[in-house]
Amino acid sequence: MWMRYSQNILSSSKNSSSISLQLIKQFRTQISRTISKEKPRRSIKNFDESTVLRVEPKLEPHPSRLLIRPTIFTISFVGCSFVTCAIWQYESQRHKLRKLKERWQSKGNSQQLSSQLRNIWRDLSEPKRVIGTIIGLNLLVFLAWRVKRFEPFLLKYFTSSPYKPNLSSMLLSTFSHYNGLHFFCNMYVLWSFSDPIIQIFGKEQFAAVFVSGGVVSSWLSYVFKIVTKTPNISLGASGSIMALLGAVCTQFPDAKLAIIFLPFFTFSAKTALISMVSFDLLGTIMRWRYLDHSAHLGGVLFGIFYVKYGYKLLWESLTPVVQQWHRLREKFK
Repeated sequence: MWMRYSQNILSSSKNSSSISLQLIKQFRTQISRTISKEKPRRSIKNFDESTVLRVEPKLEPHPSRLLIRPTIFTISFVGCSFVTCAIWQYESQRHKLRKLKERWQSKGNSQQLSSQLRNIWRDLSEPKRVIGTIIGLNLLVFLAWRVKRFEPFLLKYFTSSPYKPNLSSMLLSTFSHYNGLHFFCNMYVLWSFSDPIIQIFGKEQFAAVFVSGGVVSSWLSYVFKIVTKTPNISLGASGSIMALLGAVCTQFPDAKLAIIFLPFFTFSAKTALISMVSFDLLGTIMRWRYLDHSAHLGGVLFGIFYVKYGYKLLWESLTPVVQQWHRLREKFK
């Protein structure tokens, strides 16, 4: 359009052409000044996890100090998440017992209740309901990335970086995906593997391992970025999923697994665990940037730690806490 406009002007008389050229120069000068005055807009157009946005690192004489707050947050969050999930398990058992008692007392109305239409959500198994909730939260954030007005908020709270002041992003970035393939692969693996995990550990332990694994993976990613001075941001549930895979592969090393797009190619869980650790360790050392290998490594190491030592340290040790909760509950009943 601009070329057409300029050609029309230049095709006029000689006297008017010189005036037109001056007008064109003034127009271009005005446009360049306007553009220079505009503030650059932070956008995630053509954004993917291989070329993540860069965040200006803080001028800190001792970079290790940047890890103090994230480390305190990680330790506190992991402890609080397991305490909360242990109390949640206690409340779930009380709820189930109360429901059984109510059904026993209202035995005469069983035909009326059974004749009512059941909701599709209630027909799902408990593990699928838990996974469905997590996938639903990830889907909401994934769709929010498509709305431009939400970009500043999502960049602030749903992407993690050690150079950002808010610590909540260490957890919230676990529920954040921008790339469609990244979202699909993570949610597919979560849906496929989490059902047996929840049946074995229970939904409460599963939730504690999932969110704690996400925060621990963010913390190790922070360590790597500060050491290597990498001003990138990260997002995705890969760290949490790697924690679950690490726990399952450690608990059942002889289980047979398969790749998403190659279901005919099977291998043992032990082989998968060694491959995952080796691949992410190599990626961390070589500083590959297509994936956040340090976060993956942090997740899988947390899963291994939980099966080997964490169950006794973080779960069984909470029995006195649950007993105290029970006494407080009965006291203020």
